[in-house]
Amino acid sequence: MKTAVMILLLFIAASGTFFLILVTYVENRRIKQRITEFLPSPEKISVLSEREKKPSVSNQLVNKMAGIFKNVQFNEGTEKLLLEAGSKLKPEDFFALRILTAAGLGLMGLFIGLPWYFNAVVVIIGFAIPKILMKRKRKKRLAFVNYQLIEVLGMMANSMRAGFSFMQAMQLVGKEIPDPLGPEFERVIRQAGLGVPLEDVFEEMEKRLPNKELEVVIRAILAQRRSGGNLAELMETMEETIRGRVRILEELNTLTAQGRMSSWIITLLPVGLGLYLALVNREYFAPMLEHPLGWLMMFVASVSIIIGWVVIQKIIRIEV
Repeated sequence: MKTAVMILLLFIAASGTFFLILVTYVENRRIKQRITEFLPSPEKISVLSEREKKPSVSNQLVNKMAGIFKNVQFNEGTEKLLLEAGSKLKPEDFFALRILTAAGLGLMGLFIGLPWYFNAVVVIIGFAIPKILMKRKRKKRLAFVNYQLIEVLGMMANSMRAGFSFMQAMQLVGKEIPDPLGPEFERVIRQAGLGVPLEDVFEEMEKRLPNKELEVVIRAILAQRRSGGNLAELMETMEETIRGRVRILEELNTLTAQGRMSSWIITLLPVGLGLYLALVNREYFAPMLEHPLGWLMMFVASVSIIIGWVVIQKIIRIEV
């Protein structure tokens, strides 16, 4: 008994010592990493500059494939999507990225041993994934404009009350506010300095950032500049209005969160179960893929899933 107690005490002591040594090592390593991040050595700076100059292998592959589609005329929807998402990719680069993603997932499906019909679906999904992600990025970027507008209007109103002109207030916003509104205001200042009418500049800005709140602000500013009046007071009023709209949108997102989660679960549950049965027990799931009645059932199930998804999205999507 005493021997067991001694072994247990030794084990606890050794474990505690090892834990303290490990915690100290991790803490020292974290401190060194933080110091290296804020005070990099000259050698690291040169290495980083070389990496920035030399593109990665994936970027080189995308650029080479994009050269094939350089003379292809893409539709305006793709260019508009990339512009509104704030992406630096060109349409041919984006198309090459979609092809590479589809090819990569197709090769992965062949490596796993998926049937050709499943692999065809995987290739189609791979071709659509970059566009879906780009649309998601655009949606987040345009939604972030609402939060930035509150800060921008408050900053401009305070600057104009302090004696700044309208152009100086916009220049301050361009310097202090990050993407997306900051660079857009800097672009407005540059174009206005070149003699472009402010109405045309704001209309181009509205096309690059199609946001309802931003459109209201632009229309109100242009109307106020034509008719005259206290522009700082107008901006404070619009700030309060947009703040209220953002608060209502956040409350709606909270109330519809359960519906959005239910739509994902209800839609993906039969799809995931079908893929699981096809991969784990293919003989059991084979009649669904080989018999005409199974094809009909798969078609009806797919249509039902799509209809259910659309109906749930219509219910939880509330316009404000």
